[in-house]
Amino acid sequence: MVLWGVAGTPGPVFVVKGRDAAGAVRIVEAINLRRPQTGPLQGGESLVAVRAGGVPETAFRKKRRSRVQVSVVLVVYLGGIAGLALAGETFRLVMWATGIGPLALGALLLGVGLAAARRRLALKKRGVSVVARFSHGGGQKKYFRYTDSQGGEHEIVADYAAPMLGGGRPERIEVVYDPAEPSIAVCTLATRTLVWRTAGIVLLGVPFLLFGLFMTVGQLVGLLL
Repeated sequence: MVLWGVAGTPGPVFVVKGRDAAGAVRIVEAINLRRPQTGPLQGGESLVAVRAGGVPETAFRKKRRSRVQVSVVLVVYLGGIAGLALAGETFRLVMWATGIGPLALGALLLGVGLAAARRRLALKKRGVSVVARFSHGGGQKKYFRYTDSQGGEHEIVADYAAPMLGGGRPERIEVVYDPAEPSIAVCTLATRTLVWRTAGIVLLGVPFLLFGLFMTVGQLVGLLL
């Protein structure tokens, strides 16, 4: 998209990128059709709000990485079933086929807990604490709004265990947001809440993970030995 310049000079050019080439062409055509035939005196750049890019590409890479990981897991899982079936190991085959359940549950619990802990620790180091005020919702799904240092408004779903400030009326909580990406934030929680959650995740996740490993990897190791 070519914008008008000032006093006949060439204006800035914006390139529309995306996987849907036809969609990008339609966007450019629609904007250029609505553009006036004569340029404004101040040029066209002042009429455009430029936002930092990179998020769609990051999301695309994350999605592609997830697909690769799922494909690898499926290949290993189905390959194990085929190998044990060819070896005539019926008991080990049943253990392998059903062991994916507790293994996945344990890995999910520990993975979610580890990701949450890493995010909370990172925000503890570089995050900014602000007060968020109740916006809408009810029950265990209440939405709170907070303002970053640049004046931007953001919304967060409050953790049900987040303590209310000032007696709870009006409803306010403390959140910590990432100054590099203000839309990313976590609710401030009491230390005892974090301790109990960590203990619960470990006590549930580790046994499921170990049992799943015994039912899957342990069967292959036993067969080879």
